[in-house]
Amino acid sequence: MKNNVSGFELERFVDRHLRALPVPSAPSTLLPRVLAAARAWSGRPWYTREWFTWPFAWQAGSLALLALTMAAAAVVGSALQPLISQATASLLSSMTIDVPRIANGVQAAATTLRVIWQVLIQPFLPYVFAVIVLMCLALATVVLALDRLVFGRAFHS
Repeated sequence: MKNNVSGFELERFVDRHLRALPVPSAPSTLLPRVLAAARAWSGRPWYTREWFTWPFAWQAGSLALLALTMAAAAVVGSALQPLISQATASLLSSMTIDVPRIANGVQAAATTLRVIWQVLIQPFLPYVFAVIVLMCLALATVVLALDRLVFGRAFHS
């Protein structure tokens, strides 16, 4: 085979050899295992299957149980409503007392951070940026010098 093979020729070569390979066959144990799994799946008890395949009496019973559970939840919920509303009112009244105090603390912290930024950090940012740029330039110079001195050549683009 030539070294100067184009992509299309290589594709045809690979395709021809792949088509010449024999078709793989399934192992002889595959069919018995699949049939055994299907028998086990169909032999499951009715209550482990989908609800729509349950016997009609059990479907009706489960629907009646669902309705009974929902009715009980409604009765219990209506009985607990005064307790829930009282707890909610108590929570909201404590929140109306705490929220302004917390908001004042957050505002004080934000003001403190803004003053620290404006007085201590912001005036030095141009100098920090200049130092970082100078460090990057120095690093690039060192890399170029090492490339020329140690490896004896220059970078090639």
